[in-house]
Amino acid sequence: MFLSIIMPSYNVEQYIEDCLTSCLQQEIDKADYEVIVINDGSKDSTLDVVNAFIEKHPTAPIRVVSQENSGLSATRNRGVTLAQGDYVWFVDSDDWIAENCLKELYDNVTKHNQPDVVVLNTILRKGGEDTVIDRNLPSDKGDGKYIYDNSYIFPYSGAPFYLFKRSFLNDNDLSFKEGIYFEDCLFTPSALSMAKHCSYYSKPVYIYRLRENSITTSSISEKKLYDSITVAEELINRLGDGRVLYKDVIKDAACRTYEVLFRYYILKSDKPTQKKFLKLVNSNDNWKSLLGDVRLKHKIYYLIAKVYSAFMG
Repeated sequence: MFLSIIMPSYNVEQYIEDCLTSCLQQEIDKADYEVIVINDGSKDSTLDVVNAFIEKHPTAPIRVVSQENSGLSATRNRGVTLAQGDYVWFVDSDDWIAENCLKELYDNVTKHNQPDVVVLNTILRKGGEDTVIDRNLPSDKGDGKYIYDNSYIFPYSGAPFYLFKRSFLNDNDLSFKEGIYFEDCLFTPSALSMAKHCSYYSKPVYIYRLRENSITTSSISEKKLYDSITVAEELINRLGDGRVLYKDVIKDAACRTYEVLFRYYILKSDKPTQKKFLKLVNSNDNWKSLLGDVRLKHKIYYLIAKVYSAFMG
C-alpha cells in the first residue's frame, strides 16, 4: 500500500465531512491508500458524522478508531502504529486535500525512488480567501538541510505539509512529543535533520484552513511559554543524537524557537510573566550555546533579549 492518511479528529463536526470527501475524490486505486480517522474523545457529533459518511460510502478505504481524549501528538503517534502504507500523511480534519492529488504524489515518489520525505506546497484559506504559500524551490529534490534552508517558512513547520516514509520515521524513532503545544516545531526540523533524500512536489495539494480559536491563532498562555522552552531544549538535546545528519538544522530551529518565544509570547505578556520567563530562559546558557556558527540575525535577537532582560531588572 502506498499511503496512510492519518486524520486526528476532535470536535470537528462541521468540517470533517469535507475532509473525508476530498480523500475520496482521487483517481488512485482504493487498495493503494487508506484513511485512518482517530476520534480523539470528541464531545460533539464528530463520530456520528464519520460513521454516517462511511455508511454512505461502504467501499471507501476509511476506518475509524475512537479513544479517550489524548491530544494531537498522541493521536498522530497512534495513527503511525495503525498505518499500513509505505508513506504517512498527517491530514488535519478541518483541512482538506486537492482532487486527484494522490496519484500525482504516487508518481512523484516513484520518480524519486522512494524518498524519506516528500515536500508539499499549500493553499492557505483565511476568511474565505485562498493564498498559495509557494516554497519556490529551484530543484525537485535535495536533502533535509536543503529543504529546511530554502523553505522553512510559515506555515511549513507543520507536519501536514510533508509525506513521511513510514520506515524512515520508525528507523529514526521519530514521533510527536506528547502533552505540549508546538509539537510540529520539534518534529519537523528533527525529521529534516535526518533526511538524506527528499523530493519536492510544487503543485499545492494541501488546503490549510486557518480558523479562529485554533492553536495557531488562540491567545497567549503560560503553558505555551513553558512548551516553547521545552521545544527549544528538546531540539538542543537532539544535537547529541548520532542519527542527526545536519546539526545546523537543529541549531537554527532552536534559535527560531527562542526568538518566537521572546517576540510573540514574552513581549506580549504582562510584566510579571515577562520577568518570570526571561529568568527561565536566562537560567542556563542553552540559547547562548547555539550561537557559535548560526546566522547573524539569531545572534542579534539573543542580544536584544539579553538587553531587554537587563532593562526589566
